[in-house]
Amino acid sequence: MSPFTLKVTIVSSVLFLVGAGAFAFMWFQTQQQGELLVAQLNTLSEQRAQEEAYFRLRRVADESELERAELSGYFFSGESESIDFLNTVEKLAPESGVTLKTSTLELVTDTDDSKEWVEIGFEFDGSRSRVQNFLMILEELPYVSKITTVDTVAIDQNQWQAKVTMRVRVLTYVE
Repeated sequence: MSPFTLKVTIVSSVLFLVGAGAFAFMWFQTQQQGELLVAQLNTLSEQRAQEEAYFRLRRVADESELERAELSGYFFSGESESIDFLNTVEKLAPESGVTLKTSTLELVTDTDDSKEWVEIGFEFDGSRSRVQNFLMILEELPYVSKITTVDTVAIDQNQWQAKVTMRVRVLTYVE
């Protein structure tokens, strides 16, 4: 082989190896950039899904504001609101024909579910039908409440007395 052919062969082999190396490097870089692009697209997709969920929850919160306000009216937001409740009950008692006395008022925590309640004790008397009617009124007051004890006693043939302990739920938010 002539020296010129040998030079051309060596130069072409070196150029071929450089070209093949450059091609392999570019192919490797393309693969890496493709994987990076897929990861970025997945991250973007997750971010958009979170934004959609946030806006959906925000819309639900805005749309349900009136309903939440109405529901919160069935709870005491604190022990201080029990005064309005007591005023309502004390106003209903004479209208129902019974005399009412509030005997206890305290904030208690339920041992079963650890929720706060305002516990109120009432003593009232009147005719048997009026005492029973007022008991039904207490049961149907528009609050989240429960009557825990009821003791009724006949004082005489026309007069009955009832001692009632009831609990009204205190609304608490965990933030």
